[in-house]
Amino acid sequence: MVSSVSRREAAAEEWLLLFFLFSAAGWVWETLFSVLTTGQWVNRGMLHGPWLPVYGFGGAVIAAVLERLDRRWAAPLAGAVLGGGVEYGTALLLEWRFQRRWWDYAGWTGNLQGRVCLASLAGFALAGWVLYGLTPAVRRALARMPPPVRTALCRGISLAFALDWSWSLLRPNMGPGITS
Repeated sequence: MVSSVSRREAAAEEWLLLFFLFSAAGWVWETLFSVLTTGQWVNRGMLHGPWLPVYGFGGAVIAAVLERLDRRWAAPLAGAVLGGGVEYGTALLLEWRFQRRWWDYAGWTGNLQGRVCLASLAGFALAGWVLYGLTPAVRRALARMPPPVRTALCRGISLAFALDWSWSLLRPNMGPGITS
């Protein structure tokens, strides 16, 4: 029988891996969007690695709230509100810390100070619906992963992420197509 401590540790590892999965999915989305709209590959975000923590944190927050709500009809609304809030807050934090913008929706319909817009909120609404449907299955798959493998994966990715984060605080990823 598994102790309550190891259940909590397993759950924490699952959520950490979800954060990294959502961060990587966001990076793939942003990179593909850049290629399709500009024809150029751009490594988006302030970090240098293949992850965007705003997607990781936003996805984890949305998934956690939806797990508690357990209401399919609330998924798009929760996705839009929570995702939009995370995006707006992250934009403020990055602008304060680095005096730069990593995204600007100033020309987009329904934008709020260029930090969020109706199109991004619609994307977060869709993400809420997708997360509502997929997160339980992904969590079950992560729970079936052998604990030593899951722990090693968490530690390895966390180390790479921490190194990237540390370097990026000193030298953030900036330039054409990334910051304005």
